[in-house]
Amino acid sequence: MRANAIAIAATGLLLGACGTERAYEGPQRPPGELAVIEGAPRVNAGLPMAPLLRKVDDRVVGVEFARVSVVPGTHRVLVDCVMSQTHTTTRFELTIETYPGHRYVLVAESAPGNQRCGAVHVDER
Repeated sequence: MRANAIAIAATGLLLGACGTERAYEGPQRPPGELAVIEGAPRVNAGLPMAPLLRKVDDRVVGVEFARVSVVPGTHRVLVDCVMSQTHTTTRFELTIETYPGHRYVLVAESAPGNQRCGAVHVDER
């Protein structure tokens, strides 16, 4: 019975990680008026490095979300880059200028020696 509850909770986390958290105040807006910032899901299939989105501006991102929708403008983003092989976490603060209808994907880069994350940059898509 307990194993079933754990499996159901894990499935919920996986499905929720596909969702997008709303990181702005006010009424719901059409997708074309928003930008999306995307990190890696917290539960993943063994990615060697995972840039996890922790905070956008002053809003903590829920553990079940890998993406946030934001209004266009400048945003401060806090990212934890986790390297699975060495079990290390390196924290980065980024400033991202966003535009409506654009998607911004966090990409991790390893440091020399491949023992930790060396940087996180943003790819605009």
